[in-house]
Amino acid sequence: MKKGNLFYLMMDKMFGRQLGFRVRLFNVLASFGVFVSLLSVAASFFTGDSPMEYGVYLIFGTIAALLIVYSTKTGRYDRCYLITIILIFFIGFPIFFFMGGGFYGAMPFFFIFAIVFTIFMLEGKRALIISALELFLYVGVCIYAFLFIPVKREYLETGHIFLESVFGFCVVSIALGVCLAAHLSLYNAQQKKLDEQNALLAQTNKFKTEFLANLSHEMRSPLTVTSVNIQTAMDVLDDMGDMVKDPEAAKLLKSAQNEIMRLSRMVGGMLTLASMSESVDKQKLNLSRLVQSTVEMLRPSIGRHGCQVKTDIESGLYVFGNADLLMQVLSNLLQNSGTYTQNGMITVEVKRQGSIITITVQDTGRGIPPELLPRVFERGVSAGGTGYGLYLCKTVVESHGGRIWIEGTSGDGTTVCCTLPYYEGQIGGREE
Repeated sequence: MKKGNLFYLMMDKMFGRQLGFRVRLFNVLASFGVFVSLLSVAASFFTGDSPMEYGVYLIFGTIAALLIVYSTKTGRYDRCYLITIILIFFIGFPIFFFMGGGFYGAMPFFFIFAIVFTIFMLEGKRALIISALELFLYVGVCIYAFLFIPVKREYLETGHIFLESVFGFCVVSIALGVCLAAHLSLYNAQQKKLDEQNALLAQTNKFKTEFLANLSHEMRSPLTVTSVNIQTAMDVLDDMGDMVKDPEAAKLLKSAQNEIMRLSRMVGGMLTLASMSESVDKQKLNLSRLVQSTVEMLRPSIGRHGCQVKTDIESGLYVFGNADLLMQVLSNLLQNSGTYTQNGMITVEVKRQGSIITITVQDTGRGIPPELLPRVFERGVSAGGTGYGLYLCKTVVESHGGRIWIEGTSGDGTTVCCTLPYYEGQIGGREE
């Protein structure tokens, strides 16, 4: 019972699943090397080879066993990989090649094994460089043997060649088969785990979006009611006339109204940003019509600030995208211009140049402070708004394959430009 427990303990320590793939693979192949070395010692002894020959096999088998013990106790597997490659592949295999009949022995098969083992054990450029050096060495050894080393007479016998060939390709095939089987097993296990994690993440993301949607809906209702009540109170104060109206109360109500609207925009922006992680429905869109309808929708609210809106929109421009998100971008840009422009002009241009459509929203307002320009598209950065508007615009535009930037300095107005790829796909696509 104790022996059985000790055996299973050793197996778990060398090949347990808690170990990394390369570690287990190294232990498997090193154990295989010990077995092959002992088998070669026995074969050399019974075939009457010189003691030096099976002594060499015994030495390298001992090295393989010591490497297993050293790596298991210290955990320095990278060092063991390099020691194996240097002592066994660069030194041992060429010696075995000349001892075992050169081309007529089994070692050419083991040369293949050495290169594959190196690629499995090492990573990146180091694996490629060392495997290339091995290939160069083995080719050089073969050329040298062909030119200068006479073949032993017994290795020219048909039976001997047959046995060496069968032994070589059987051992190497089993070793490489173990490598590939272990690699595929690990890959399948990781792929299964990845699929499970992706499914869990997708479900979590769905719950997150649903939560934010519900939260946004629940917050918008009281915000709307509060905004309406404040507006009603302000209207009542206006109807009471200057003799009765309290200027301080009107000022506080207006400030409250502005903050309520700001909070409402922030909630909407948060929901839109959260939904961006979901796969949004994109289709062929008439961008010219979308921009024009958005401008007309917002024209009355912009006009309250005494601003005029001028449009220069090229007709028949199509993009492949999501109408709601692109309308949100245009709304944000127009509302920003309307907020920071008093009794001025806002110009909206949409032009096509080759495969690119450029949308420009220009105003004559007070502009953006120069110190904010480099960071104005970052989340939370604002000149007085929520800090979500331009960040959302950048996220949406880039998700549609375009880019967005700002021109203008403080006091000279602001020009926001964004580009979108012109849709040149099938004409039969759905259109909004």
